[in-house]
Amino acid sequence: MLCIFKENGMRILVFSASTGGGHKRAAAALKEYIEANSDNAEVKITDGLALGGKGYNKLVCDGYTTLAKFAPKFYGRLYINSDKKSKLNDLCNGVNQRKGKHLYPEIAAYKPDVIISCHAFTTTMLGELKTKGVIDIPVISLVTDFAPHYTYIAEGIDHYIVSSEKMVATFKTRFNINSSHVHAFGIPTFDKFAKTPDKNELKEKLGLKPDTKVILFMAGSWGVTEVLDIYKDIADKTENCQFVVITGNNQKLYDKFEKVKDNRTILKKFVDNVEDYMHCSDLIITKPGGLTVSESLQCGLPMAIYSAYPGQEAENAEYLVESGVALLLNKHPGETVSALINYDSKLKEMSDCCRKACRGNASEQIFELINEILSK
Repeated sequence: MLCIFKENGMRILVFSASTGGGHKRAAAALKEYIEANSDNAEVKITDGLALGGKGYNKLVCDGYTTLAKFAPKFYGRLYINSDKKSKLNDLCNGVNQRKGKHLYPEIAAYKPDVIISCHAFTTTMLGELKTKGVIDIPVISLVTDFAPHYTYIAEGIDHYIVSSEKMVATFKTRFNINSSHVHAFGIPTFDKFAKTPDKNELKEKLGLKPDTKVILFMAGSWGVTEVLDIYKDIADKTENCQFVVITGNNQKLYDKFEKVKDNRTILKKFVDNVEDYMHCSDLIITKPGGLTVSESLQCGLPMAIYSAYPGQEAENAEYLVESGVALLLNKHPGETVSALINYDSKLKEMSDCCRKACRGNASEQIFELINEILSK
């Protein structure tokens, strides 16, 4: 049995995954906060799925993207079927439990005082190590979506971090987990998203007109045809505003936008200051990934959501609409966005709801929980 507690200094091991950028960004934001606010804490981030083997990692990481994009209805059925006691869930858990042994060498080498899991599958692996007595280290599961799912639940997990009080209640009533072990801290984001810079000064710095509203497209993860059609419809029907389109590392999408963008549009590839564009925008057109949503909430930025994949994205979208921070775009996105961008009181109401829905500084609260756990 491995049981380590260091009196001089604290070691935190975070298991992340490459199934989208959200898990990795949450882990990185948590690491940045803890190491910036402690003289004796060290945080190491490791890709837990990669430790399970190349074939396993590729299957999990590429499988979601492929099914969600090209067979969304089939993926939706898989998601629903795995969100309950079923043969599919048993199979999924069985595979991940057997992969737990691949995490142990990393744990044994690093000797952490506490372990944090940022993915449901690594949570299952760690739960297996705990229940089999292989490790005796506190394990925290960080849920990076806005709705619970059965695959996040594993025996042996000490604490769960979730995004809302509603999820705390669901963990108790549906999964029979004591509310004292479930914490509505939210999803960690970098501190820079919580700042409130002068909007017009920021616009000038980024080459935008100070007194003109900004609509931001986070477009890198979308299908090329889909996002181009949305952009063209919105640009065609929306006046007195300017656009920023960020395509990330999607070179094909960037090249297509180069051919169709109008003179009101700033087109960017990958940027390392996305918070600046969020802070100076009045509305973001985005898919409802957990981290983009959390960053938008921190910035008080209303969201217009298009084409949420069945599964966690659809459930995220439902939560956001219920919370008053987002609306769903239908087959006529231009008309919807044009009406909203000129409806100042509605934009302010949505922005205020963003700040209410934001759980504060999640990283700070998680670090306080870690200290509380280790003090006992």
